[in-house]
Amino acid sequence: MNWNGAQHTIPCIESLLAGSVTPDRIVVVDNASKDGSADRIAERFPDITLVRNSENLGFTGANNVGIRRLMSLGCDYLWILNNDTTVGTHCLSELKNHLGDHVGVSACSGKITYAEPQDLIWYAGATYDPWTVRSRHRGEGEKDVGQYEDIVEVPFLSGCCMFVRREAMERIGVFDDRFFAYYEDTDWCRRAIEANQRLHYVPTAIIRHKVSATIRSLKAARTAGTTSPFGTYIMNRNRLFVIRKHAARAVQLVTALLMYSLWICYYATALVLLGRPEKFRALILSVYDGMLLPLDDAESIREKPRYLR
Repeated sequence: MNWNGAQHTIPCIESLLAGSVTPDRIVVVDNASKDGSADRIAERFPDITLVRNSENLGFTGANNVGIRRLMSLGCDYLWILNNDTTVGTHCLSELKNHLGDHVGVSACSGKITYAEPQDLIWYAGATYDPWTVRSRHRGEGEKDVGQYEDIVEVPFLSGCCMFVRREAMERIGVFDDRFFAYYEDTDWCRRAIEANQRLHYVPTAIIRHKVSATIRSLKAARTAGTTSPFGTYIMNRNRLFVIRKHAARAVQLVTALLMYSLWICYYATALVLLGRPEKFRALILSVYDGMLLPLDDAESIREKPRYLR
């Protein structure tokens, strides 16, 4: 998916084409970029499939467009990859061989490090806490000294890099478009686990990630801090969506909401003390919408989140 980010997307595609195994097809979905990104990508890579959305459909919508296009072309595997990544020479071959050798595994991901410094881990597997209904990256922020070199089954794959068997995508479904961006990967992985699908971490597949590069490069200085009001809104709203969708028992729902409430109180207080009224308003709206917006209404999928309407 590309959104005003050709400076990231072009190196990503170049790394794919430089691999020991290259993708049979590359689909780039441009999310209504306004900076000429789509034209630059089309000129640089005339042989790829470039889909130009007429509006910004978010991470979920754009990736779903690409997933459906690849499935219509008969692809056996689907590789969802952030545009602000570059991949190691053997990344695709490692991921593809792993699913080929492990027929009971539905999807996998590799070791994701920061682009700079490259020995700093961003994702090396994951953990899941059923009492907070929350997944966390294993090893995030740690220096990579070979401590996560075993293939392991995991409860979560980051949407930054997900290599998925076609049959699994058909069974689980695409990303939930209600999320728009953030936590859609958590939701997808929970649906996969609930459908008895297995997910693996494959450390020999290496990905370098310019974490949130597109958002950082486009953020206006007036937003202050590390997130915009939209980011504050969408992340906290979607956190509630995950809790509501995947707290299987009443006690899980209670404990997850309690922990979430403590976080909201802390964050709201910090925003007031720091003088961030727009973010404070976004936080309050995120709680309101996160608790009250319907999750079983097909029409709600097409409604854009606040700040984008």
